Amino acid sequence: MFANRLTQEQRQAVLDMAANLASADNEVSEEELQYLTDFSTAFGLEFQLDNPDISIDDLVVVFDTRQSKIIALQELIKLSYKDGHFGREEQDKVFAIAQKFGLNNPELIMRIEKWVRSGFDWIYEGEEMLSE
Repeated sequence: MFANRLTQEQRQAVLDMAANLASADNEVSEEELQYLTDFSTAFGLEFQLDNPDISIDDLVVVFDTRQSKIIALQELIKLSYKDGHFGREEQDKVFAIAQKFGLNNPELIMRIEKWVRSGFDWIYEGEEMLSE
């Protein structure tokens, strides 16, 4: 998990942004909720869905390196795929966060998304092979 490379403050910010993103389509799936729970448990963090006090502008400032920004986007896109698709509302939010990070390169965002999709494909193939 690349989130190991983040500071605790950055992990909390990722979790807060992810909780905000999960509720972007007004429907938090079981898989998204499980992801949030697993992430919070793994790093000893707390999260709250639909927290009106969350300000994305305040959260993005804790990501002070290009590496931390890419890891944050990867985690957000990974969450978005948990319900089976990277929906329009989720895409818009992720792209808005990328812009706030100063990562306005569409090719980079596409590479991160491909990275996430490849990971999901790898896990799916493994599960299929083990269940045969």
